Amino acid sequence: MENNDKQKEKDKEKEKKNKPLFNRKVRKVELLGQGSYGNVYKVDFEDKPNVFYALKKLFLRNPLEGFDVSALKEITILKELNHENIEKILDTFYSINSLYILKEYIDVQLMKLLFKSVQIPELRLSEGDKKAIMQQILTGLAEIHRNGVLHRDLAPSNILINKQGILKISDFGLSRFIASPGRPLSKGVVTINYRSPEILFGAKYYSFPADIWSAGVILAELLLENTLFPGKTDVDILVKIFNLLGIPNDNNWPDAIQLPSFRVAKGTPITSIQKKFANFSDECRDLLEKMIVLNPNNRITAEEALNHPYFKIEPLPSKRERIEEIIKIYKEKEEIK
Repeated sequence: MENNDKQKEKDKEKEKKNKPLFNRKVRKVELLGQGSYGNVYKVDFEDKPNVFYALKKLFLRNPLEGFDVSALKEITILKELNHENIEKILDTFYSINSLYILKEYIDVQLMKLLFKSVQIPELRLSEGDKKAIMQQILTGLAEIHRNGVLHRDLAPSNILINKQGILKISDFGLSRFIASPGRPLSKGVVTINYRSPEILFGAKYYSFPADIWSAGVILAELLLENTLFPGKTDVDILVKIFNLLGIPNDNNWPDAIQLPSFRVAKGTPITSIQKKFANFSDECRDLLEKMIVLNPNNRITAEEALNHPYFKIEPLPSKRERIEEIIKIYKEKEEIK
């Protein structure tokens, strides 16, 4: 009899552990953001308080329109990806008028960390720290590309860091599977400062090199601790790109002239990657030149970037524990504020 009671208790615990998240009482802790399609909340569960999640609630405004296409696309893609450097969807639930998406709750953006790191001495990032951050970004991006997914909005605001020092590539609302090479793609993608030249020129057909450009710009900004291509319009960004890399021509990008919005500006480069990053190693400049290059056909892959000598020379990428410590200090400073 006693054994039967123990077995019943074990079965109850197992059932509770495997219980779908949305069959449990959800408690809203804080509104994190809101938009025309829905709201995002910080939540926990009544039977497991203070373990937080991000809950996205999307509204069905018109039955004929359905839910936001980007959200449905995001769900489809994230269910295919399973990697520690990519955010996870934990559960989804449909009601008559709403779609709920439950994700990991991670409140530290790389963008915010970079901003604070130049203001607070204790958060100052060493080159080894920056290498470790970039290494994780490229690891996640390589996995995304291996699964045939183009992210299309890689930017510091869409890279999260949890308390264990693990980076997560997030926000797959603009992502898509590269299944049909001949199918045209939208040009209104990617946060403008990280938008590749081919997209700025209105290319209808582009692929993984567009993400590599964005990753290269992020690396440059980690090193410079400043925006690489500041500007508010496509033209602003193109001028900054031309000032660094020169004007597209028959030698460096012969296909550029065929793009819908192709335009050039007079003049020669004000600087170059070699000059702008003169204080960094030859290996560093070489990697940047292989990622931030006008012609998308000449950009290296995420896998090739991961194996570049830059990550194998001193200073070596910092250990995970160091990034974890940085996040701990960041959180402490935020609480004091």
